[in-house]
Amino acid sequence: MAIFTDVVTIYNKISDSEWERTIVSGVQWSDKTEKKNENGKISIARYASVTFPEGTYEGLTLNSSNEEDCIVYGAVEDVVEDVKGQRISDLMKRYPKSGTIQSVNDNSNRDFCKNIKVVVA
Repeated sequence: MAIFTDVVTIYNKISDSEWERTIVSGVQWSDKTEKKNENGKISIARYASVTFPEGTYEGLTLNSSNEEDCIVYGAVEDVVEDVKGQRISDLMKRYPKSGTIQSVNDNSNRDFCKNIKVVVA
């Protein structure tokens, strides 16, 4: 029995004109909102945490150094191309529960609950 039941679609940029799309089931998507008060000015940061438990992250490319790799909540069939209306920025506008990969935490060396946690914003 799977621990998590969410589905995400990962878009990895291969080249300027090529994107790889991978649909992954059995993950956890958690929306987060942080409010900060800095010198009397309130700022709101929205992001999501995606947990890939053992058995879901093998063979995936989860890289925060490529600032264009993206994760979208749900099984998405959209094709990303370097054409107006089909760019990654257009995809993220169509799907509000999405974001570029900001950080990747590899917890696969733990004895229990091995996972990889990704933050997207």
